[in-house]
Amino acid sequence: MPRYYFDINDGTDLKDEVGREIQDPLALRREALRVMTSLMAAEAEDSQDCTLVLTVRNGDGDGVMTIRLVCQIDDG
Repeated sequence: MPRYYFDINDGTDLKDEVGREIQDPLALRREALRVMTSLMAAEAEDSQDCTLVLTVRNGDGDGVMTIRLVCQIDDG
């Protein structure tokens, strides 16, 4: 089963050194979206504005998917 690495940038680069085995493209997309929504929920608790970028790499180090989420919260 192919291994994919989920690198995060929230202003700081966090490189995934472990990765996870994912069977097919649909499962990869679902996992990437699950990771991003969890991260965005955590980031948005502590700030008014946040931008997250998730880059998924394959075992050869090639980028196969990028997801960008921007959150702006206006209280009032």
